[in-house]
Amino acid sequence: MRFFNRKKTETVTPEIKAKNEVLQSENDDLLDQIEALKLDVSELKSENEHLTELLSRSKYQQKLTKTGGGLAVLFISYMLLTLFGEPSRYMIWLLLIEAVFIFMMLRGDEQ
Repeated sequence: MRFFNRKKTETVTPEIKAKNEVLQSENDDLLDQIEALKLDVSELKSENEHLTELLSRSKYQQKLTKTGGGLAVLFISYMLLTLFGEPSRYMIWLLLIEAVFIFMMLRGDEQ
């Protein structure tokens, strides 16, 4: 009676060993390349974050943001004055005074 069905294991020939070693070395090379690429990606991400931070702190972007905010305030003021029925001859002067005030505030922030 046979309890175990034993099969003859495949003999490892020198050709199989050589192929196995070649495949193992290729696998190691690919793993090294993957690690190098991971390092490159992490370096590029940190550089991207640094440049994004520099851009957000740049004076040009701050000036554009403040100018856009000032224009939005002027537009909202115009809409409110129109809504309340302000005569157009007074509305122009009110908006002009407000625009000069916003311009002076922006110039004061630069200095």
